Amino acid sequence: MSVDKYAVCPCGSGKKIKFCKCKDSVSELDQIGTMIEGGQIVPALDRLATILEEHPDAAWALAVRGRLLLDLREYDSLSENADRFIRLQPSNPLALTQRAAARLFHNDVEGATASMLEALTESGRDVDSFVLDVSSVLAYSLAQQGVFLTARVYATLSMMATGYEGGQGAVSVLRQLNTAPTLNQLIKSIPETIERADDVSWAERYDEAATLLHNHKIDLAETKFQSLQRTASREPAVLSGLLTCAIWRGDATAQSDLLKQLSDCESLELEQRARYLAISALVGEEAKELSVPVSKLEAEIQSTEEIEMSMMASSRFVPLPPDLLAGMRETENDVPPRSGFQLLDRDKPESTEQLPPADQIPEAIAIVFLYGKQTDREARIEAHDVRRDNLDEVRTHLNAVTQDLSWNEESDKSIPLVVAVQPSVAMVRFQAKPAEAEKVQTELAVTRMPKTISHLRLPILGNASLAEAAGDDSKLVQRTAVMRVLENYDVIASKGDRILEQVRETAGLEGLPSIQPESGEIESIPNEDLNRLDISDLDAESLVYVLQRSQQVSSTPVMRRAAERLLEIELNEEQAPIRMVAYMTLVNTATSTDEALLLIDAAKEFAEARNISTANLLLSEIGLRVSAGDGEGFQRAIQDVSARHGNDPEVMAKLQQMLMSYGLISPDGSPRGAAPPAASPAAGGGGGELWTPDSGTPANPPAEGGGGGKLWVPGMD
Repeated sequence: MSVDKYAVCPCGSGKKIKFCKCKDSVSELDQIGTMIEGGQIVPALDRLATILEEHPDAAWALAVRGRLLLDLREYDSLSENADRFIRLQPSNPLALTQRAAARLFHNDVEGATASMLEALTESGRDVDSFVLDVSSVLAYSLAQQGVFLTARVYATLSMMATGYEGGQGAVSVLRQLNTAPTLNQLIKSIPETIERADDVSWAERYDEAATLLHNHKIDLAETKFQSLQRTASREPAVLSGLLTCAIWRGDATAQSDLLKQLSDCESLELEQRARYLAISALVGEEAKELSVPVSKLEAEIQSTEEIEMSMMASSRFVPLPPDLLAGMRETENDVPPRSGFQLLDRDKPESTEQLPPADQIPEAIAIVFLYGKQTDREARIEAHDVRRDNLDEVRTHLNAVTQDLSWNEESDKSIPLVVAVQPSVAMVRFQAKPAEAEKVQTELAVTRMPKTISHLRLPILGNASLAEAAGDDSKLVQRTAVMRVLENYDVIASKGDRILEQVRETAGLEGLPSIQPESGEIESIPNEDLNRLDISDLDAESLVYVLQRSQQVSSTPVMRRAAERLLEIELNEEQAPIRMVAYMTLVNTATSTDEALLLIDAAKEFAEARNISTANLLLSEIGLRVSAGDGEGFQRAIQDVSARHGNDPEVMAKLQQMLMSYGLISPDGSPRGAAPPAASPAAGGGGGELWTPDSGTPANPPAEGGGGGKLWVPGMD
């Protein structure tokens, strides 16, 4: 087939073939394409190598070869190919993208981001699909490193490209970023660019920079914004433009610094300044401004046996399970602790025959490890994650069982805010039903979290707490910023309004007013304001949008309200599936297993009356019955699924997977005879995961004393 000399050359230079240096060799492109389509990848690579020997300036061959090497994961060869490609055409976007991919797969994410920016700058209006492919992979790597805003812009670039059909990777990255309940809502969207004022003298220069930014000429735009900053150093619009450039560059330090500068702009409203400061702390290095500093105490010891026996006899120490200790090592070559204990803030209950009231449940204030003598180290004791306020108390109790050792203190670590606010419950085996444990777990959060949150000393507050800074007007922006961070953690907000209301009262802050939008305005509501929506006057269509939007970004409070409202309003028969969605939403966000089971029963009654399939409801019920320790209900739900949907292979396959996960059947379907373990309660709500002696190590144990609190109760018989 003859090649159209007036077509754009596939080398990525943007030139037509007739005017490109590739014109003498591009005639072989069809043959290479046929080989690739036929799966003859190695012969195609061999032929490309021959073409490059005969035509050293055949950039199209380097472009095709780079794609093949990337697909084959030949990253060293890809790096060499990219270097040759760039030497031949230094400004070719495909060459720069190949270099970005090579750096990315050699764990140089910063270098990959810089090269990708060069590729975008040189791409012009139409961005090649290869550039978009690599930007999706880059977005994933950035998300893994915690550079969430930059991950979002590169994922959005791929997903929103017109005519691009390979955006599933980008969609997956955005879905993970949006649905993570431990990721703050404030960084689930990109800060909007601040528009300049109309009457500024530097309007033309600003507009030039903004146009370059809009066209993804990030490097060029940043240079102009930096020049403009020398003229208008404290202008929010200029700082906002520089912030957008820093986000594209993946420079978290610059992002944090620019956001902090924006929070200092007195021309902005207090609320806007507070949000910028909050985001600044969230995107900063390990969010240290919002982390709780902790210390590690360490001392050499003579005998681990004596100390171990003293701790076992003490009412303030609880031993950690052996299987949990086995994973307590920083690297695979490290030796795990000989034994480990939780050091409690109060005496453990004398009896475990019944679950004590919530106000008597002890919490861990440190995790203590004992190490035996090693080849290169003496025997030692370590106390981890000791908060500054607890240092004296921890030393006192350690000295009581170790006979006044000489302690070395290290203070270079911190606990993330979202972890520090959770009750760290003692690992004591109480005899209690799962429903009782859930109730106490919820009560623990509601009664203890407000005080814990209010008294955490945070760097963003000058190492003061919200309670201590309550009357300090000079820290109003900082206090408000901390409050906005707390309000936008779904793992906190989903536990109910009472916790945040008490924290606001202690901090001397007023709550933000509710938002009463018209139906056409709800799409413009920022993620961080969704929970403030007053949905009482919205129609069914708008309620469905709010429900879906809140599910996408894990805004549990408004998600529950929208679902409840959909069950209250009049819907016609065609809208019956909407009620089922509402029921399942409330089941998945229920605060207790008993509440979820009541909702399941109501949903089944509704579905059966309208001949709607109950398969998903029954499968959900199985897991809930396990959580409730209801053996009879579990068996009944199994029988219902088999009787109603036994002829549906998809439903039965899901049932088989569930039974395998509970250890009841083998992969071949044969019974194992084990009772189903107590599983975690309904997802999404405030209910905590239950640990049972039967289920081994918890899925998310509190690493070195920092995790959220769980109650440990026996599983069902």
